Amino acid sequence: MKRFISLFISALMITCSLSGCLTASAANYAESLRSSGFSESYIDSLVELHSKYPNWEFRVFKTGLDWSTAVAGERSQHKNQIIEKSSSYGDRYYCNCSKCKVNGKYVYQYSGCYSASQWAVEYFMDPRNWLDEQHIFQFHSNEYSNSETQAGVEAILKPTWMHNANITYKNTNGSTVTYKTKSGGTLKYSKSILLAAQNSGLSAYYIASRIVKEVGSTKPSATGVCGTKLPFTGMYNYYSIGATSGGTSGLEFASGYLRTETKTTLFSSYDSKKKQGSGTKTTLAAKQYMSYIGTYGDYYKVRLYSQSGYTSGAVGYVLKSALRTKYFNYGRPWTNPHKSISGGAKYIANSYLEYQNTGYLEKFNVNSASGMLHSHEYMQNVDAVSIEAVSAYKAYKEAGLLNSKHTFYIPVFNNMPGDTSGGGATQSQQNSSVPANLKLTFRTTESIRIKWNAVSGASKYYVFVKNLTAGNTFGKTVTTPYARVNGLTAGNKYRFTVRAYKNGKWSEYSKTVTIKAIPMKVKYKVAKAKNGRKIYTSWKKVKGVDGYLISYARDIKFKNKVAQKRVNSKTFDYTGKNFTKGVTYYVRIRAYKKSGKKTYYGKWSAVRAVKCR
Repeated sequence: MKRFISLFISALMITCSLSGCLTASAANYAESLRSSGFSESYIDSLVELHSKYPNWEFRVFKTGLDWSTAVAGERSQHKNQIIEKSSSYGDRYYCNCSKCKVNGKYVYQYSGCYSASQWAVEYFMDPRNWLDEQHIFQFHSNEYSNSETQAGVEAILKPTWMHNANITYKNTNGSTVTYKTKSGGTLKYSKSILLAAQNSGLSAYYIASRIVKEVGSTKPSATGVCGTKLPFTGMYNYYSIGATSGGTSGLEFASGYLRTETKTTLFSSYDSKKKQGSGTKTTLAAKQYMSYIGTYGDYYKVRLYSQSGYTSGAVGYVLKSALRTKYFNYGRPWTNPHKSISGGAKYIANSYLEYQNTGYLEKFNVNSASGMLHSHEYMQNVDAVSIEAVSAYKAYKEAGLLNSKHTFYIPVFNNMPGDTSGGGATQSQQNSSVPANLKLTFRTTESIRIKWNAVSGASKYYVFVKNLTAGNTFGKTVTTPYARVNGLTAGNKYRFTVRAYKNGKWSEYSKTVTIKAIPMKVKYKVAKAKNGRKIYTSWKKVKGVDGYLISYARDIKFKNKVAQKRVNSKTFDYTGKNFTKGVTYYVRIRAYKKSGKKTYYGKWSAVRAVKCR
């Protein structure tokens, strides 16, 4: 890692440790970001994050690459940039070139995945689209930190069968066994991941997020973790390393590509007394592939297979000396989950940590110093790294570590587009067909109304929406220069942009506007008087809010207010100096959400009358 940092300082990266700016004003902090090399379109988001997390360090990684050149490089082979077919994605996400869309149908590059469109690559590749507190973790350093905990790992594993579970698996003979340590104890998945992090130098949260993304589910049913996939029974690949044509090819990687080097013999049995192969003999030609089952003296027990379709063959014993075992490194063959988790972590660290030390760089290799520009990329799905970022964020949050020091390496390109919503046009390239003056006109808990300047000659407009809180996207087509977007989640943060359809083609997207849906209306549980002129109130918790405002008044229309209090709990016991015994008071509550210096309030709850006693 030292080589990584020194190389970037001398050649590509201008780093600025911002810890010295923590007590500076927002304006001074913004200027320090500019002087470190961040362009203006990064500043507001980073300043907002810094105000909430002053211990976070944002370091600029100057790629030295022109934006359009970098995008073209990533798309040089469309099959290397893919995206899953999903109901949350529309046609704009899928490439419609003559090779990727044939006879009106998109071509599957891999199971359930199409080639990503240029728009999609630009959108997921533009760092400025991911500068919120969750998705920014794709730029987080992947180095291990001793602040990482097993509890944090468990938080990431929570949606899967690995959560709080001991390692149990199918061995190479098909039997279900529980993993035992050298001392005879059991081993939890979370502990295995933490040990792998300590041994490899990779972040434990990064490892856990990657595993969840690749094979996570409520059950170990994925090819790489089920242990029952022939011909690789008892083989495991928790990271899908080497899975270039589906999960089975990843198991071939896990098995170490075992094959014969020369013509040799397969024995049907093994004589343990004579310590040699016995029984029926079968002649094997050179380059016969096989999967490892077990070790017996100078022999391996193996299962033959054909690489064409991975068709299973005979089981028997072959002399070790006749086999190629040069890929028996990183603990391969991975015959149990712990070996896969540990060996895979070392493989990834050795392959990526020096030059591609963030999730973003693993997906989009824009580091010229790696010598493998736009290649040597760990994943093919363009949205994978943004999904993994959210998992890492949640782990730090659950472990109470969000306020700790975190370092983020954020790429900056030359001639970046003025709009971050995809399309690739720089500000100078945008024309009068681009909708202007996009702004909010109305909002509720579940809907937002926006408007923009009408484009002369435009027959329709497309509104693109990204939920910055949850990470999902959607859109709608309208024929008016305004739109109401429904189905929002109360308190969530959304980014909007619009483009116009004119003269048979779509314009570039407008500048974006970021808006929060207001919090949900509060629902009471109890509002009652207590001795000593007290009023006790409780209500149902509203998700995603920063607190609640309680108002007390002498009249039901709240013209004669007695007091207002902000609280962050869902109960409040208030003693009012102005409360008078025998007098009826009126109480109402509303939730609020903060965004920078602004506070957004939800609707008032129903009014409750309480007679003080």
